[in-house]
Amino acid sequence: MIIKEVKLKNFRSYEDETKFVFSPSGEKNIVLIGGENGAGKSTLFEAIKLCIYGPITYGYQGHNSNYIAKIKSNINHNAYKEATMNAYVGITIILTEGTNENVYELIRHWTLKDKRLVETYEVKKNGNVLTGEAENYFENYLTSLIPPNLFDFFFFDGEDLSDAFIGRSASSHLKESILKLSNYDTLDILKRHLLQYQRSTSLSSEKLKDLEMEYNLANEELSNNKSTLKSLEFNLEEAKADLENTTLQKSKLDEDFRNSGGLLESERDLLVSKQNSLENERTNIYQFIRDFCNDTLPLLLSEKLLVKIKNQILDEDSLHTYKSFKNRLDENIIRSSLIEADVIKDPTLDLSNVPSLILSKLFNTGRLNNVKTIHNLSNDDKQSVLSKIDDILNNKKSLSNIINEKYSRSNEITEELKVIREKISSSVSENVLKEYLDANLKLNEKISQIKSQIQKITSEIENLKEEINSSEYKLKRAKNAYLHSLQGSETLKLTNNLVETLDEIIFELTKEKIHEIEDNFIYIFKELIRKDNYIDSIEIQTNFDTTLYINKEYSSIEVLNLLKNLGIDDVEKKYGSRFLEDLKQFYPSENKKELLYNVENKFRFELLILRTKFNINDFSKGEKQIYILCLVWALIKSSGVQIPFVIDTPYARIDETHRDLLTTKYLPKVSNQVIILSTNEEIDKKLYSTMRNYICNEYLLQFLDKERKTKVHDGYFFEV
Repeated sequence: MIIKEVKLKNFRSYEDETKFVFSPSGEKNIVLIGGENGAGKSTLFEAIKLCIYGPITYGYQGHNSNYIAKIKSNINHNAYKEATMNAYVGITIILTEGTNENVYELIRHWTLKDKRLVETYEVKKNGNVLTGEAENYFENYLTSLIPPNLFDFFFFDGEDLSDAFIGRSASSHLKESILKLSNYDTLDILKRHLLQYQRSTSLSSEKLKDLEMEYNLANEELSNNKSTLKSLEFNLEEAKADLENTTLQKSKLDEDFRNSGGLLESERDLLVSKQNSLENERTNIYQFIRDFCNDTLPLLLSEKLLVKIKNQILDEDSLHTYKSFKNRLDENIIRSSLIEADVIKDPTLDLSNVPSLILSKLFNTGRLNNVKTIHNLSNDDKQSVLSKIDDILNNKKSLSNIINEKYSRSNEITEELKVIREKISSSVSENVLKEYLDANLKLNEKISQIKSQIQKITSEIENLKEEINSSEYKLKRAKNAYLHSLQGSETLKLTNNLVETLDEIIFELTKEKIHEIEDNFIYIFKELIRKDNYIDSIEIQTNFDTTLYINKEYSSIEVLNLLKNLGIDDVEKKYGSRFLEDLKQFYPSENKKELLYNVENKFRFELLILRTKFNINDFSKGEKQIYILCLVWALIKSSGVQIPFVIDTPYARIDETHRDLLTTKYLPKVSNQVIILSTNEEIDKKLYSTMRNYICNEYLLQFLDKERKTKVHDGYFFEV
């Protein structure tokens, strides 16, 4: 999400209509808002949240009287002096939805009607007003996309960060932050309901007996199911062994039969298939030769007659054309044509011999006078007959070659069939074949039965495993219910165990996210800190405590002395769990006891690089602030959520050494849009000069004491 614009009027100290433009531009993603304390910086961002979430901003579920009273107190007092009271907060945001960037304009407007405050809410999408279901859908969509508690995470006060991420509540705050960003915060709600339920539950002695019986029955059911599973798994192994033996018997039978000269069923089928294919091919060859002898050969033998027929057809065609010309050509047509062409002038000129003269030039009239019409074919028949005759006359040699090839292939097929029939007929005796086929049939039936048995047992095992899972769940539920009801004094203890289990579940769900946070933290921390090889890794533990590590070199003697003097548990507590993890790389061990034994009894002189715990309290104030900001950066980057990052007094407690790095390495990368609230003492001229390359917009808020309102100027302290 990108905040493009913010508009306010008569909201708190913003009496006049005020507009802020926040749009980032290229690499310039920082909006700098300066102002003294009380100038209206916090009010601006309360207005943004109010515009988006409405009553939820103040913890109300709807437009109740408390919410209306809160809004009334937020409206500037001077607004009520006007003839028509008019107040509003509005924002324009850009949401990336799929491949599109859509612009949404949201505005909450307040007016008075019959002395009652009335709120209207309007949403425009790309300039078009959303109404009815479309508006409701957008409200739900925006709330699910950016829940209010997640929105709060992106608003930080630099002064308060230390309290949140260092100290007694650091692990719980980190856990809450990770759960919010991973959408697992509902598990905490589940824990609270669980605790409330456990405290409010009390059972009678008779109910306790019922729970005990239910627990015993569930335990017995699980035990029976596990016993049955063990038996089925044994039967499955036996069936698999039987299948393997039977398959080997069949392979031996096939091998013996083949060695005796017999053909396996698959081999015989292949030969029979080949025989049928060759016989079909030979039948097609014979049919081709018969068709050739019936249709083409007689004509091929009568070549002279074919030539004579062809000439007769062509002569008949010429005679037909000649007659058509003769019937249409007369003296009058020729005379009129010549006069029109201005060839002759005298219309009485004798042209009676001209038609016969023209015809004699165009046709062989002497030959045509002797032609008699015999065939009188149509144009289609004439073309078909001539094409057939030409095909026969022009392809005599190729037709002869084709016939010869067919006869040759027929002879080849005959020889191949002879060989195949000999192979089929030269197989073993009928008795041997019958014995083989009977034995093979029995083995195939046995293999099929065993496979069916294996499939059945496997299915029973799968179903039984599901029943066992259900029985285990039932037993666990019955056991928990029974134990929780044994005595009221145990309720809190058992509830704590359940809470610990939920914490373990939460940690498993967020494990990958935690690794990503650790990697992101180390990356940005090394960018900002000004000391080489200062911190090498970070560990977020199951309870969400954080531990920093630095790689240190130890001699094997030093490690041995540490373990002897402190004990392995205290070494883990003082130097960190990863110290022991690294030590196991040099002395492979399954547990602490084995590790201690291996170090003492398999000692060798060498240098070891081991990750060693670093105490966060050894940081300077500025380094602690860097640590916290890096942890926040890692959380935001790992969440993948694109929300503007707003921070009030970001340079609190940051020494001058790290301010430039925070400005150039951190703020431009923490989010696509960074909004900084600052005083002139925090961001001075020197730091402002460094930051200016990343600033897209800057404003100065000035509170006018006399008018009791906020005035907004373009530019920062040094620009106004």
